[in-house]
Amino acid sequence: MLTLKQIEAVYWVSELGSFHGAAARLGTTQSTISKRIHELETHFGVELIERGNASATLTLKGREVIDDFSAMLSLRQGVLHRLAGDESFSGRFRFGVTEMVALTWLADLVAAIRRVYPRMVLEPRVDMAAGLRHQLARHALDLVISPSLESDAGYVTHPLPKLESAWMCSPELIPAGEERLSLERLAQLPVLTHAEGSMLHLRLLRELDRLGIERGRVLTCNSLIGLAELARAGLGITYLPRAYFAPYVEAGDLRGVEVPLALAPLDYAIVHRGDAISRRVAALIPPVCDFAGVACRVERKRDGICLGEGI
Repeated sequence: MLTLKQIEAVYWVSELGSFHGAAARLGTTQSTISKRIHELETHFGVELIERGNASATLTLKGREVIDDFSAMLSLRQGVLHRLAGDESFSGRFRFGVTEMVALTWLADLVAAIRRVYPRMVLEPRVDMAAGLRHQLARHALDLVISPSLESDAGYVTHPLPKLESAWMCSPELIPAGEERLSLERLAQLPVLTHAEGSMLHLRLLRELDRLGIERGRVLTCNSLIGLAELARAGLGITYLPRAYFAPYVEAGDLRGVEVPLALAPLDYAIVHRGDAISRRVAALIPPVCDFAGVACRVERKRDGICLGEGI
């Protein structure tokens, strides 16, 4: 007899390349995955999975049927949706976002998903765009929200509003009245950037190279809040999301500075494969996407500054 659990086992072993990966994806054990596939192969007298030392791959017969298996699983999900509705879905949904999403509208997204899928188990992860794409390719994530990448061509993508940023520094670092910096003046200052590998970091380094500015003056930090605090301390000039860090400027701890570096706003996008649940979750995202919606709140204290709600 052919069962959907057997089909699931074969499908996810083929997608993830291992029994361990399939077991983790389906919330079961490797022995259970192996048993389901063995029962299916024995019943039909065929071999669907080649068990190698390093990975598990489809046999020729497995390749013949894997597209049908995928279609059957998609059809099952559609039938369940029609019969029971979205609120009946109780599986896991793993999605990845960048730090900027986590700081601004992630909480609103979680609330929107829970309203539609109250029984869904949400597993968000925060990482840089490249790391999130790697996890998506390994099926460790179902959906990603991050700056667009060239590698997105193989996925379903939906554009989101751009993320506007601006150059900022401590008022003590640059004298009053010097709102526009020359390249020569910029070269004299340490440049504070987001973590290596982030889109902001990579784009900034490319522009610095184009302008011939020495890279030795670039200091990195893996936290946007940390960058703002380093800049507030007068350790350098930095490039931060404008709306979120506006309270720093309003409080007088940072000031905006014009710099002749052509850094366009970051194009954000929703990226996923195209399964039914991911498509429905993706439709919930645009209404809550708002990089200016939750600004970093700065509160004065006797001993300095602290960060409140929105962090």
